[in-house]
Amino acid sequence: MLNLFRDLIFTPKCIGCSALGEHLCSPCMAGVEPKVYHAGSGPAAIHYASPYGGWLRDALVAYKNGSRRHVLGLAQVLHQVLLHVHQELSVMEEQSLIVPMPSTPDKVALRGFDTMELLVREALRLEPKIPARMAKALYVQRQVEDQVGLSASARRKNVDHSLAIRFPVPGTVLIVDDVVTTGSTMYEANRVLRLGGASRVFGISLCGSTKWG
Repeated sequence: MLNLFRDLIFTPKCIGCSALGEHLCSPCMAGVEPKVYHAGSGPAAIHYASPYGGWLRDALVAYKNGSRRHVLGLAQVLHQVLLHVHQELSVMEEQSLIVPMPSTPDKVALRGFDTMELLVREALRLEPKIPARMAKALYVQRQVEDQVGLSASARRKNVDHSLAIRFPVPGTVLIVDDVVTTGSTMYEANRVLRLGGASRVFGISLCGSTKWG
């Protein structure tokens, strides 16, 4: 918490254009136009802020490398996607759960924080409030290989049965990840959440495959 406070007390800088004064300025926020991808299997749909590229990619890379100063700007992007899902599609209710994609204990120890948990927590603090609550329902039960360079089928095999569930998750569940490329990890999360009782699962991501956009 001390490190987070230290990182956030300096003058905010827009994660999009580096303008001082805001974590994400209005012009850059205006460029965030949530999109939806229907995979045909797995989650009912995957909603994402942008194809993987540009300033959003750069901010995500910095954040995943341990820069907490990017979390509030990224939280605004995530909040925009969640608002889109709620307002345009009406899929969220008060009892809906938002589940961050889990990190391995090694990655949490290396960074000093859980990237997706922190991001979801900050997004849910923003106004207007999202009618859902965060639940750390998933955990990593086995290590997987680095997905970079693997084919879609190899990625699916790599993550198969890598996730497990802590408690039942009835109703609507939104699983939040930073980047969805082939959807293999999202599909594995969908499988586990369905076994845990979820009636509907939607994927939420900051960036989607460049093939989608």
